[in-house]
Amino acid sequence: MQQVEEPGHGDSTLPPMVRHDSLMDRHSLERLGHHIVSRRVALGFRTRTELANSLKFTVRTLADIENGVRKASPGTYAMLENKLAWTPGSIDTILAGGEPKELVVKLHRPTPAPLSYAVTDALSRASTDELLLELRRRIISPRQRRREMWDDWDDGLTAQGWPEES
Repeated sequence: MQQVEEPGHGDSTLPPMVRHDSLMDRHSLERLGHHIVSRRVALGFRTRTELANSLKFTVRTLADIENGVRKASPGTYAMLENKLAWTPGSIDTILAGGEPKELVVKLHRPTPAPLSYAVTDALSRASTDELLLELRRRIISPRQRRREMWDDWDDGLTAQGWPEES
């Protein structure tokens, strides 16, 4: 049985004329799952568990959606659309054979491991002068040595920039 949503009827926020099949086509659900997996990976969620945890879903629920095993509730789909940075209604568009519309993307990045306390403690105790001297020793001095080394070559270079043979 197929229903067509009439404008102004029901509490749905879906656009009018979106078709809902009571027995969702398995191919459409698998296609949706493929889009979700692709988008999840593109946004930096390397595992299903990362995305499920960020949505407060069970891993099983997300696995069923990604594998095209079952249809989810409209609320679940809305949360997925939001997390995957798709416009509202994108999942219905995918299920109807279309492509999702993406919003501005913010990539999910795992939080970097904090610096060890010994390193941060040593840095916090160092004075600004000590830090500047260390930077000079590590960055500026090697650069100056390279310049001096190249200056030594100036007199013995050919027009092509190669050292002259003695």
